[in-house]
Amino acid sequence: IIFGYTEILTLAILVNSKLDKVKEFNVLEDNNEDKFFRVISSFISNTTSFNNVFYSCGPGGFTIIRRIISYVKALKFKKFSNTKFIGLNHLFIISCFLSHKYKINDKGFILSILNYSNDNFIQIYRKKNKSFYLLDSLSDVTSIDLDLIETYLEKFNLSIHNVNCVYLGSNPNSVSFFNSIQLVDRFNILEIISKISDLIENKKISKTDYKHFFEEKFNPIYGKLPSTN
Repeated sequence: IIFGYTEILTLAILVNSKLDKVKEFNVLEDNNEDKFFRVISSFISNTTSFNNVFYSCGPGGFTIIRRIISYVKALKFKKFSNTKFIGLNHLFIISCFLSHKYKINDKGFILSILNYSNDNFIQIYRKKNKSFYLLDSLSDVTSIDLDLIETYLEKFNLSIHNVNCVYLGSNPNSVSFFNSIQLVDRFNILEIISKISDLIENKKISKTDYKHFFEEKFNPIYGKLPSTN
């Protein structure tokens, strides 16, 4: 797992869909792309092969998303051509965590919010059936002022009172106006990716669902123009 949306990069190795080891480092402490690549390469140096590599596509910080995607592209073509590279939309992943952990009702709505710097990226999902990962995306990823969130929800005939909200970020006080909102952290992210990994390994996610929910073409999800991020 290669996960990051801020200056903190989280690396993890799963063995039989269980966390085996985890490392975090601040990419701004030595803001050097070569060191970024070396740290990840050192972390995985004792592993000869992977069934899957889960990596961040965004939204979040432009620099870390670009570096992660650059690294996994190089990894695919140099060492792990037979590995599945599975790109993750952060907003989808935290919605999956909410759906799984808190048993969201079928047809329930989820508002997923990720805060990075001064940006709040959001996306709206609706749960399809009993599977926590079968979520229909009702909106594109967008960056929005949270003061406008109620007006935005009205476009979908929703309100803050009839959506399940989940938040990833460093400023939870900014979403305190929600009656009920679940906060997630990086270890929650690792937990739900481990769960998804187990489903993939045991072929419990169909090829159709797999391609619908996960990015396979190394496309970034910025949520706004990189030049303004």
